[in-house]
Amino acid sequence: MKKIAKLLIIDPDDKYLLMYRSDHPTFGIDPDLPGGTLEDNETMLETMLREVLEEAGVRIDASIANEVYSGTDYSKHGTHYTLFVAKLQARPEITMSWEHSSYVWLDRDSFLEKLKNAKDTYMHMVYAVVA
Repeated sequence: MKKIAKLLIIDPDDKYLLMYRSDHPTFGIDPDLPGGTLEDNETMLETMLREVLEEAGVRIDASIANEVYSGTDYSKHGTHYTLFVAKLQARPEITMSWEHSSYVWLDRDSFLEKLKNAKDTYMHMVYAVVA
């Protein structure tokens, strides 16, 4: 079973980080969060921390990452989704990998509006959990 862990980053001004994919074969330039697929012998927390560093250049302290969802309810193919949320003390500098073409910091309502129209069911899960 495929397992995916991502992080919703919230800055001190209650702005939400939303990244956009770099022309993904399935999801195009859809909205995304930093995170990715579990690798051998990792926990979901370790996966998320590694992927956030790789994709956004942000080092997250594990003690501030709160797991808010874990399950397969929103996946069409049985993929296990885990979502973490971290409220940061300072807005981090974002250094994107090749996987994302851009990013934006949005207020909660604007963030949720973008998620509603996403193609990726992971983002629909985020909407359901956060809304």
